[in-house]
Amino acid sequence: MAFTDNCDIFASFHEDGVNRVINHVRRQRPSLFNYATAAIARDPRRLCEPIQAHPIVGIRNNPLATIVDLLPIPGTDFGLDFCVQLSDLRIDFHPGDEFALPPELNPLPAQRLAIRLRVCIGLACPPNDIVDQLISPPNTRPKDDRQDRETPKPLRPVPFRELRCFCLDAFATGGVRIRTYSGKPYLEPFLSGFEIVDIKPDGLEAALECYVKLILSLVVLPGLRTLLEATELDIIKNKVKVVVTPMPTSATLPNNPAIENDQLKAFAKIEVI
Repeated sequence: MAFTDNCDIFASFHEDGVNRVINHVRRQRPSLFNYATAAIARDPRRLCEPIQAHPIVGIRNNPLATIVDLLPIPGTDFGLDFCVQLSDLRIDFHPGDEFALPPELNPLPAQRLAIRLRVCIGLACPPNDIVDQLISPPNTRPKDDRQDRETPKPLRPVPFRELRCFCLDAFATGGVRIRTYSGKPYLEPFLSGFEIVDIKPDGLEAALECYVKLILSLVVLPGLRTLLEATELDIIKNKVKVVVTPMPTSATLPNNPAIENDQLKAFAKIEVI
């Protein structure tokens, strides 16, 4: 059967090509995968993982990391330097043969994709001798200092010598679907499973997974929705227009988009007006 037997336009994306694109983006736009405070970004040797950037990044003076604010220490005007790095990101379309999933997510269900993510985090924890120097003397000012509450001071970075780093491996499963909101169709990714590997105790792992899953499901993924409006293509100087819309599912086309055979497939129809 030809791919266009049930549609006018067929497109597919193989997992090898998607992962190759991700790797190219990671090397040419490392700031999308690396986040650090200013002090760490100025000296990338402090990072937990070395950044393998394309030479063009240095030639164009593009940043290696995205600058983020200090991590506040509640009750003080101090903040910690830190970094977060996505050191590995790979996608696997069903049937799931690019990498091994943890038992909680294995096997990969039909019409699903899997994502493997390795996150390295570094925290600039100071040694005890520096902490002793930062302890403030008793505060003689009244506790009800309204001016300080209304105009908070900028955070002061805590001096440090090196980062304390750790890395976590996480896996997610999900897919892509077309869902209607207020009568309009949207193409949206969705999450069906999430697992962080080897965090103890088990209750801490479950709580972290719940929190991350909520952030992904309620904040990150909804921001990736795409409205599937009819796309008009002008042909022959506005005399002929071609409208492209996604094919509805049916008995002969049960999934659109479809995730199968290591590919993400999409089917569309065209109408000449």
